[in-house]
Amino acid sequence: MVLRIFSCLMLLLLSGLAWAHPMPSSEVKLRLNERNVGMELRLPIIELKLGWQKPLPDSAEVTVAQYGDELKGYVAQHLKATAPDGRAWTVRIDKVAPLEGTYPEVKLDLTLTPPTGAPIDRLTLNDDVILHQLVTHTAVVSLERDWRNGQLEGKPVLLGTLTDRDHTLTIDRSNGTLWKGFRATLLLGMRHIAEGTDHLLFLLALLLPVSLVARSGRWAELDSPRNSVRKVVKIVTAFTVGHSLTLALGALGVVHLPARPIEIGIALSILVSAIHAACPLLLRREALLAGVFGLVHGLAFAETLTELGLGPKTLTLSLLGFNLGIELIQLLIVALTVPWLLLLGRTRYYTPFRLGGAVITGFAAVAWLLERVLGKSNAGVALVEALARHAGWLLLALVVGSLLATWRTHRAALTPS
Repeated sequence: MVLRIFSCLMLLLLSGLAWAHPMPSSEVKLRLNERNVGMELRLPIIELKLGWQKPLPDSAEVTVAQYGDELKGYVAQHLKATAPDGRAWTVRIDKVAPLEGTYPEVKLDLTLTPPTGAPIDRLTLNDDVILHQLVTHTAVVSLERDWRNGQLEGKPVLLGTLTDRDHTLTIDRSNGTLWKGFRATLLLGMRHIAEGTDHLLFLLALLLPVSLVARSGRWAELDSPRNSVRKVVKIVTAFTVGHSLTLALGALGVVHLPARPIEIGIALSILVSAIHAACPLLLRREALLAGVFGLVHGLAFAETLTELGLGPKTLTLSLLGFNLGIELIQLLIVALTVPWLLLLGRTRYYTPFRLGGAVITGFAAVAWLLERVLGKSNAGVALVEALARHAGWLLLALVVGSLLATWRTHRAALTPS
């Protein structure tokens, strides 16, 4: 009798511990591509050893080293996909990798290909990799990318949860359209440049001295409004042509460079534009400078599209939408700032403003350069990012400062000496 009571108490205690510390679930993340579906499958080892009934070590690296090849065969037996007409999809396991953490996991990258003529956006997934043996286990299925439905980045969309009683899930994403995909890449381009403080800072630094004419190696005279506007148009157009060219070449795979040299090149371009804002480097060659460095910035833009893994049909529309989004925000920023720069440029307060802007831009460039060369963040980058979060207030300060400087200049001109 005492033994039975003790056993009941232990069972209750263990049940309480299980509720307090829920066991990890498997994760299934899908990416709908043009011709196939990419899958990332994460299996927690603590659950896999029970479901597979193998004496797996707790270390993810050791598990992959000892059981990696065997695991591919096991997963292939317990993970299927079928088309609406019942035909089987081809399931290929591309890679097995360890993931260490609180609950060590094994990550498998898979490619699911539909049979000839079957739709890419409708399938039934059957996954009982662990569920066929472990009734308490669950597998969470989510969608990371679906271009035609506008799902490109951000939080994955939950599609469903598989259990031992129901380990099949019917997926229907056939309501996608070309417009949804185009709009998503348009918004992605807008967000990318709006958050790209380094890209915008390079362009704005080049525009700082557009209202001036260089003499004897320094910014000395005020240029006419017409010439100033012409220079703005030339600089913005050259930057657009430069980054649009390499964006297309990079996204199409014609040109490819590692990300780190590109990011270092962008930091150097900002440093050059800061020096040019303080004292002219290339007389009447700002457009050339914008175009040449625009080529570097375009390669960075291309990395964003390349990571989406788009197919030939969707890539053209994505290039158009992404680049258009970049240009819209770029033109908006120019339209919001340049008029006030030109207005302030006709006052005696512009020289200290321009030099201060050059110093701040140079500081940001050096901070980014050190971060990208050394591979470590620094306080300077954190400060720049903090200021960028208050861009709206900085623009308001420019507007108020320009109006106030113009008013004081006119007032001084009307006051008898």
